[in-house]
Amino acid sequence: MKLLLVDDDQDILNMIKVFLKDKDFDIITSSNGEEAYQIIIKEKPDLAIIDGLIPGIHGFELCKKVKEDEGMENSPEIIIMSSLYKGMKYRLDVIKTYHADDYLPKPIVKEELLSKIDKLVTKRSKKLEEVQDIWKQDTRHRVK
Repeated sequence: MKLLLVDDDQDILNMIKVFLKDKDFDIITSSNGEEAYQIIIKEKPDLAIIDGLIPGIHGFELCKKVKEDEGMENSPEIIIMSSLYKGMKYRLDVIKTYHADDYLPKPIVKEELLSKIDKLVTKRSKKLEEVQDIWKQDTRHRVK
């Protein structure tokens, strides 16, 4: 699976890479919103972990732009990170307003990050299985 990490703090990117070293991800990194958007279009990652306050298109707006883009098939599952905005109010706002799949406050706790990633990978796998099942059913109907 492809995973996009977006943060303008190289130490955070490096730390998350270390946390994920035992996972089987093809990791792509970016430090700003415009570049990250282009990577999402070109590379089609399965999962994106995006800092809320990155240069260019802020992470919150980037998430909303990706999730609301009707031309983007299979948009990635997105976790928004933030050290500034914390608490349940912000978590709900990030999910409801910006359509993020989850929210992760900083400082990052490894176990919490891995748990959220595992949950979204499972969700993504189920979605892909459903799409494959629909495709198979559609193909069977066309063959008859």
